[in-house]
Amino acid sequence: MNPLRARRAVRDLYARPTITAADLTAPLLVLPDDGPAGPELPGATSLYGVARTVRRWRDLGIRGVKIFAYGHDRDHRASGALAAGNRMLAGIEAVKAVAPDMAVTTEVCGCSWTDHGQCVLRRDDGGIDLDATYELMAAMAVQHAQAGADVVSPTAMLDGSVRAVRSWLDEANHRDVGVNPNLALHTVLYGPFKQLMGTDPRAGHRRGLQLEPGRADRDALVQARRWVAEGADSLTLQPVMTAMDVLVRLRADQQVPIVAYSTSGEWAALQQLGPEGVVEYHAALKRAGADVILSFAAEQVAQHLEGAGRG
Repeated sequence: MNPLRARRAVRDLYARPTITAADLTAPLLVLPDDGPAGPELPGATSLYGVARTVRRWRDLGIRGVKIFAYGHDRDHRASGALAAGNRMLAGIEAVKAVAPDMAVTTEVCGCSWTDHGQCVLRRDDGGIDLDATYELMAAMAVQHAQAGADVVSPTAMLDGSVRAVRSWLDEANHRDVGVNPNLALHTVLYGPFKQLMGTDPRAGHRRGLQLEPGRADRDALVQARRWVAEGADSLTLQPVMTAMDVLVRLRADQQVPIVAYSTSGEWAALQQLGPEGVVEYHAALKRAGADVILSFAAEQVAQHLEGAGRG
């Protein structure tokens, strides 16, 4: 027998935790008070429930949240995204009021605020209005930083957007606010989130603003290098259930922190594994190279780890 495995005292000596609650961050979906009709997802709450939810996560050892807001006053220019006191800004302030040390990341995107559900602003001829979209994303980022966000996450994979966001943050004296853009693959694994948050675009997909799955193993590396060159401090890969190979390659290629986002569709599938299986899956993401795991199962994993620790 291998001596390192044979005796329990030796196994315990060399053992390391496969995953801890500190490796996790949770999506926080801030919904209208009456709540839209849609699938139930962990972390979905009205503004009044934010404090209770965040306290529970903090007490479990979860160190971060990423806030998504159900947009209101939607129009073709995403005006609600910049309205004073909107649901996103109120959500940031609510988290920081109850857990000042909780790392708050925010979604910076037009999809929750446009009446067509797309991430970008469009010209009358249907083309992307690049300058207006850059300005929208950058202005949102500054607003979020002023409200207390620690990291902003430009979601639309639009070259030049990270540079615009970083520039506006610096000019507004928010140089210590991080920029974490997405590397998003086209997938069905966003379905429950899009249904609940009302972000399914009229066009039916966002393929021009996402990575094609068949090329993601190469294109993710190209895009990651572009984002870092534009000023990204960290990166988010989503989804990860069907892109574990991309996560491994990305880790080998990049030194910046990588967030692995286990999306809403993954949550539904993972429940078939039971709590121990869900924990094993998240531990695999950590081994594959994730520095942080953003997951709808974050609370479930943290609760299981706490129970195992007591046992």
